Amino acid sequence: MDGPLQLPDPRPVDPKAYARAQDRLNQLTKPVGSLGLLEPILCDLAAIQGRAIPSVRRPRFLLFAADHGVASNRSISRYGQHVTEEMVVNIAMGTSVSSVMARNMGVALDVYDVGVLRKPRHPRVHVEKVGLGTADFTCGPAMTKEQCGQALANGMKAALRAVEEHGMDLLILGEMGIGNTTAASALAAWLLDLGAQEVVGPGTGIADEAVASKRDAVERACALWQSASQAYEPDSDAYWLAGMAQLGGFELAAMAGAILQASASGVAVLLDGLLAGVCALWATRMRPQTSAYLIAGHRSPEPAHGRILSALGKTPLLDMGLRVGEGTGAMMAWPLIKAGCEIMAETATFADARVSNPFAADLSSDEGHLALNDTDTRREMPPVAVDFDDAERKAVYKAIAARRDVRVFLPDPVPVTVVRRILEAGHQGPSVGYMQPWNFIAIRDKQLLAELAELVERERVRAGEKFPDEQRDYYLRLKVEGLREAPWTICVTNDPTRGGPVVLGRNTIPETDLMSTACAIENMWLAARAEGIGMGWVSMYEKEDLRTLLGIPEHIDPVALLSLGYTPHFADEPILQRVGWRNRIDIDDIVFFNGWAKPWKGDIR
Repeated sequence: MDGPLQLPDPRPVDPKAYARAQDRLNQLTKPVGSLGLLEPILCDLAAIQGRAIPSVRRPRFLLFAADHGVASNRSISRYGQHVTEEMVVNIAMGTSVSSVMARNMGVALDVYDVGVLRKPRHPRVHVEKVGLGTADFTCGPAMTKEQCGQALANGMKAALRAVEEHGMDLLILGEMGIGNTTAASALAAWLLDLGAQEVVGPGTGIADEAVASKRDAVERACALWQSASQAYEPDSDAYWLAGMAQLGGFELAAMAGAILQASASGVAVLLDGLLAGVCALWATRMRPQTSAYLIAGHRSPEPAHGRILSALGKTPLLDMGLRVGEGTGAMMAWPLIKAGCEIMAETATFADARVSNPFAADLSSDEGHLALNDTDTRREMPPVAVDFDDAERKAVYKAIAARRDVRVFLPDPVPVTVVRRILEAGHQGPSVGYMQPWNFIAIRDKQLLAELAELVERERVRAGEKFPDEQRDYYLRLKVEGLREAPWTICVTNDPTRGGPVVLGRNTIPETDLMSTACAIENMWLAARAEGIGMGWVSMYEKEDLRTLLGIPEHIDPVALLSLGYTPHFADEPILQRVGWRNRIDIDDIVFFNGWAKPWKGDIR
């Protein structure tokens, strides 16, 4: 770890989005509050994401593994420490309960070894060891302060990587480590100010003698910390860090770091049982606002877990007696979150479905809900999801007015997550018959970009011959492509066969497929401008040459090459207008009223 550890602050959540989400839920064609516990969780997600209808499309499951020194000297588990490494390999192979669940539920799984005694021999394991297991915390601190800081940093780095490289929008946590429920129980005893008798449970199903040994270990560890803690200012960062170092474990600190980073990145965290719960509780002691990002997946039979959930103020989605560990309780709850988001997005409101709303009178504006007209519950109302406040509305028009066809790019890399957001904006474009005829080929290979530039340059020179003499010199001096400079180029294609031979709304205007693809490009342009990214549309190429270079099928139409990259300057006006090529037409010359060539001028009401 380079330099002192910097723990991030959670991103503020949006209470207005929470209220709008609650309004949305109350308007859906269902009894008010009938989704039970799922409703406040969906509103929490809305507040985290800053929108009335939350969406989780890229959950990611991060599992951290490490060994514990206390397990090497005491009979606190049914399994020897060698099982940690064996189970990590089992998880990475996709044959554990947790990995089977993740695969079948469509959740990507990343496995991190942050302190397993033996090196797990599997290529899918990210090896970022802080040490070869912790020390026995009944004899002294489990970790040095430096090790604890490194484990926290490793967890933060893993979460940040998941956000930046994969667009993670929900963090699911899991763990593996023989003896880790003993460490978690000790942390719980400290954080909740409870005795070992109140927090220690059977873990993986140990016998009474082992439970007694486990309680004794927790008591000894907490007694050592009670003495050591006198050196720290209560409630200071140093105090909480020292407590984690004294009683925790490498994987526990890594999970806590991942929770802190997720909240700083605006990503909700779906918690599993005791292990994830105690890490979350510690994180809220370090950064109290972290609590707003936590969702309790289930309640574990471990006695400390229910107390932890109470301290966090969280009610679990599931209470099924699950004690597998590995994040399986959180994974079991994930489909409920997914279903809730889909219900919010796709269920009709009473107004949309033109169904009488018997609950309208109960929705009082004093309670933060929309006040509905008692005599006309079917009145038309704008969907809550597209409400914009004044600043948001101005931002949309600002992006439209400030959009420019950019030709000069900086070499600075554009993060993959930003490119993905721009592509998603394109994919959200409108299309006739919802045919979505577009495809996007994202190109970052330098050699391929150079070949594209050569292809465009040949056509640029040929095209110059077609202009009159007075425009040809202007044209050939203009920089009309940035393919050599921009770090990304997106080839946008149009598939006229998408949707089959008969597409709703296309029968008499077959070119609506191309129009739809153009709408997707405009969405991308506006999104890029909002991200501070320049975009330039290159259309000078022979389509057959481009098909050959990129392996595009014959029936697919390559519509555009879009260069993407940071730019040193966004011009105040379009470049062709600035150089005198052509001016923007006055709007009064192109808008007619009630018929062709009937000008819309004056005070029309």
